[in-house]
This record gives sequence, structure tokens and C-alpha cells, in this order.
Amino acid sequence: MVRAMVRRSIIVSALVGLGLLAGCGEDEATAFPPGLQPLEAVTVPLPAAVAGDARPEVFNTRVGDAEVYEWAQGRGYVHAPLARVYEALRDPEVTTDRRRVAEFTSTPDSEPEYPFSYVVHNTVHDIVTLTFDISWRLGPIDGTESAPTAVSAVYQKTFGSSFIEVLRGDVVARAVDAETTDIAMVRHIKSSGAGGPEAELYLRDVYASVLARVRGQPLPRY
Repeated sequence: MVRAMVRRSIIVSALVGLGLLAGCGEDEATAFPPGLQPLEAVTVPLPAAVAGDARPEVFNTRVGDAEVYEWAQGRGYVHAPLARVYEALRDPEVTTDRRRVAEFTSTPDSEPEYPFSYVVHNTVHDIVTLTFDISWRLGPIDGTESAPTAVSAVYQKTFGSSFIEVLRGDVVARAVDAETTDIAMVRHIKSSGAGGPEAELYLRDVYASVLARVRGQPLPRY
């Protein structure tokens, strides 16, 4: 709590000095490179077997600093077929950072050249109010759309407050067998209000939301 208060105080001081406390930074558009290529290989190991379960529903993570942004990676198993995980990832409510975002709407089929796509329009109320768009596109990277063996969901902040300099990531889901999916995630972030730990928490939240959706349960509330 004390560290969070200190961090907020530093941010407030910086914003006051820049005369931006009442604003939200200039809006800017960011080019989203085409394709479904994941950002990088995930080096986090899959969870180890436990008694009675060779592929437990556990999500391993790590965070780091790449100098120009902070990052988080995660990987785990989902006890559900790939098709159900793919369906969950197509739901903006599953993939939106509902812990930090106060309000959001979405626009479907934003890039019709891809099998699935959507833009999420986010509003965050913190020290200042930030608005920004995150574009998502999804499709198979192995197999076919009707029978995929691996799918990729890539995303990036494409418009909004310049306070968020970098926000991008991906989710790759692969069929292990008929009832198990290997899910791996990456998130890069450079923002005045968040870093690697927040990126890691987001990945864990997405994993929890996917689990809830494939089980037919309500999504976690924050």
C-alpha cells in the first residue's frame, strides 16, 4: 500500500509538472503489424505433473525488463478442448483487463481479412482518465479454421492516450489431446501507471477467465 501511494505521488508530481493532471495525454494511433505471428517464444515451462494429473491446471509465469518495455510471460494447461479455448478467446469480456478498466465496449469484425477480430474501447479512471483502443485478431496457425490444432490471438494498443507507450501481446493455444489445451501468453507494456507485475497479473486474470468460460462458470469479478 505504501509503495503504491509513493508511486502515485511520483506520477502526480510528474503530471503536475507537465501541466497534464486534468488531461489524459494526447491521443495517438499506433500501426499494428499485419499477421498472427506471436511476439516471441514463451520460455516459461509447463507445470510439472502432480499426483493423479500429468497436466494440472496450473499457470506458471515470469516477468522481466527489456529496457524499452517491461514484459510478462505465462504458460499452463486448460482441461478443455482447443475449440472451447478458442471460443473463449473470441470474447472481449474474457480478454479485457477488467481489473483496471472501468468501462469498455467492443466493435466486432474490425479486420475482416482475419477469421476473427475485434477492437476493445477502454476507459480507465485512476489519477487521470485514460481512453485507449486495443485491437485483437485471431486465427489458426496450425490446421484449418474448421479443425485447428493451434490458434493465435495477437493484440496491440492501436489508438488512445500517449501515457501508454507500449501495450501489446499474444495468446497461443495448442491442442495437447482431445481434452487438454496448452495455453501460452506474452505481454509487453510501457506505461506511466503499470509495468511487469501488472502485466503478469493480467495474464493470470485471462487464464482464470478462460477457465471460467470453458467450465460454463461466471467470470471472476474484481
